[in-house]
Amino acid sequence: MYIDLFINDARSLDSLLLCMVDAGRIPDGAGQTGHGAFLRLIESERKTIDKVCFFYASSQSEFDEMRQDALINLWRGLPGFRGECRQSTWVYRICLNTCVASCRIKDRSRGMLPLDMARDVASGDAENEHVEQLYNMIDTLAPTEKALILMWLDGYTYDEIAQTAGCGRNTVATKLRRIKESLINKSQKL
Repeated sequence: MYIDLFINDARSLDSLLLCMVDAGRIPDGAGQTGHGAFLRLIESERKTIDKVCFFYASSQSEFDEMRQDALINLWRGLPGFRGECRQSTWVYRICLNTCVASCRIKDRSRGMLPLDMARDVASGDAENEHVEQLYNMIDTLAPTEKALILMWLDGYTYDEIAQTAGCGRNTVATKLRRIKESLINKSQKL
């Protein structure tokens, strides 16, 4: 029953977690970090979580499912967060890995979410026509390319992107250069 919940605010997230604890799906308190620490993490990183899940989902229900899986993985992983990277980098990596794994599991055709949902997820950025076009072009990229360019657009350094992607800094620089060139070529054809 709790699997189908869509988390819109901290109260529904709180209800979901309590329901999951009661059902024995996750341990109460998640180690030493606790329920409150998790809620603070989700509140501070909500936009990142939503953005990553948005770019990998092809429907509202898929977005909901990916987001919920990401939240569960964040809950499970929080006790193991050692602080060796920024919290936002760690959250990005968990969400990215969750979404990529979900894409691999599901054999589905790609689609796009309604643009009004993009406005909500992208915090108003999608109202700009150029940003809408950029998001549409990014959606055509391969999952790994999409992850790299989105992290770069979010202001992550090459070192942070490399750490999250599990590759070298020079590899990230080269791939980003190629992705940017590809996006420029696509934009010139519009």
